[in-house]
Amino acid sequence: MYSFALAPTGSADAAWAKAQAVAALGTAVDALDDVRAALAVLASDTDWHSDGVRAMQESLDHLRVSTRAEASETRSRESEVERAEIS
Repeated sequence: MYSFALAPTGSADAAWAKAQAVAALGTAVDALDDVRAALAVLASDTDWHSDGVRAMQESLDHLRVSTRAEASETRSRESEVERAEIS
């Protein structure tokens, strides 16, 4: 847990904002990971051999890959916020 008792007011506000940003980004990463896992299950469940289903499976796979990229980008932003200096 964070302790802001000894920090000046401005510094405490910045530290609190940073902690909130990191928590929000962490929540977003968790949500993206959940969606990616659900999309992988859907893609697997639709592994049939018809053109319509194959197109849907390719779309789901594309969404899964895009979600993985977005999660990676969000993790990078989370790391940047964690490393940010508070003045």
